[in-house]
Amino acid sequence: MKSNESYVEVIEILKGISQYINDTRAMLCGPYGLSAIQSILILDIYHHKKQTKITDICRRLNKTTNTISPLINRLIEKGYLVKKQNTKDNRVYEIFLTSKSERMLEKINESVLEYALPIFEKLSEEEFDRLFSSLKMVQKVCEIS
Repeated sequence: MKSNESYVEVIEILKGISQYINDTRAMLCGPYGLSAIQSILILDIYHHKKQTKITDICRRLNKTTNTISPLINRLIEKGYLVKKQNTKDNRVYEIFLTSKSERMLEKINESVLEYALPIFEKLSEEEFDRLFSSLKMVQKVCEIS
């Protein structure tokens, strides 16, 4: 039954899940010397390999170039990213992952699975299917791709 109370409860649940994901990300990325926003930046580039212009990244993360550029520069210094000038437009730079960041992401993805599987194993198959369907519905209504 839809009510203001149930809307508020859903929002609180989503906030709690978001905090859990942020804490887990910090735990998994911390050993690599990455802040939360740096790890989000690397993951964004990983998931959007064909749209690597700084303006694309800023748009997706809803941040300004004044925020993203220093983060990119620090990640370049750490060896996680490289910046290359666009061959068609010299004013445009594109950002790419390095082999170091690719190896790191492989290890983090393995850790995510190791971390998440015990959580999902607590669910019956039917409960997991309902969770999966519900998350797909949230993704759809929020227009998250």
